[in-house]
Amino acid sequence: MEENLSLLLTGSTLLYLGVIVYVANQADQADDRRPTLNALLYSLVALLLLFGVNILLASADTGGVTTTDGVVLPRVDPTASLGFFALTLVVAFVCTRLIASASARGAVTRLVGGGAYDPESRVHLTAVILLWLLIVYTLGNFILSGGIDGLADSYAQGIAPGELVFQQTLWVLFALLGVGALIRRGGAATLERLGLRNFSLRDIGIGALVGVGLYAVIIAMGALWALFVTPEQLAEQTAASQQLAQSFDTLPMILLLAVSVAIGEEVLFRGALQPIFGIGLTSAFFALLHTQYTLTPASFGIFFVSLGIGWLRFRSNTMAAMSAHFVYNFIQLFLALLIGGG
Repeated sequence: MEENLSLLLTGSTLLYLGVIVYVANQADQADDRRPTLNALLYSLVALLLLFGVNILLASADTGGVTTTDGVVLPRVDPTASLGFFALTLVVAFVCTRLIASASARGAVTRLVGGGAYDPESRVHLTAVILLWLLIVYTLGNFILSGGIDGLADSYAQGIAPGELVFQQTLWVLFALLGVGALIRRGGAATLERLGLRNFSLRDIGIGALVGVGLYAVIIAMGALWALFVTPEQLAEQTAASQQLAQSFDTLPMILLLAVSVAIGEEVLFRGALQPIFGIGLTSAFFALLHTQYTLTPASFGIFFVSLGIGWLRFRSNTMAAMSAHFVYNFIQLFLALLIGGG
């Protein structure tokens, strides 16, 4: 019963977001749909504020929070919840201004480097709003789960393959819907907009080289990071990412993660978002949404990795970016498997 309710809520949320993106595509073509879209976007801002209030209330519950699956989450830190609520107020104000003010939407243009962001596009406005809300929602869940330690504990319980594939499939579907697939673009135009084509040996080769190079750079950054913190601090800050790697303890699981994440994240971030928001801003979004590195120096490493893959997408295409992302993830997970098995 509780699992069915959780699935129903998830499905309803995704359907609601899909309707918003669909209406945004229509509003780009017909001005009379803009009031409807604005009302839907304002409703998302209201839900964001409600989420902030819920986390404040969760911090007052000394018994912790019980999920629909019966899992008791750690008690929410009151200071963190108060800071998060302040963040929701700021983001809600910014989003409201973006919806209501053409000058505010124009200001975003100055933050976009090398992108094709259009302040008059309702699709681009919707993308900005959804990205901010997704980042805040991700941070809120990070706080709700008990920070890095809580996240590590949840990864220790294992990650269902079906859940992983489902999440990455959602990224692809939202990317397709966001660029107007079968709404204002046909199939061929959609693939071209996303930078998708048949894999070539060049895509695989240059992607593999970039993936290996980025892994070497991240190792060097990790070694430098270790010089400035104690072993205990390093272990605490990398607990979630280490536990995530250990949860994929077979070669088929590693391949599943590396392939699905490379496809899902690259189609969304490098295929759909980067041409609009540029390499830098897209990479910032990418780093902030990787909760296993949240609030640690590793976030800078992920930002750098995203810059490298973004550069490859700019110079080549999304298929090469997928190849680089796959190699980067596979090397880390496969080495962790070998070390763990040894």
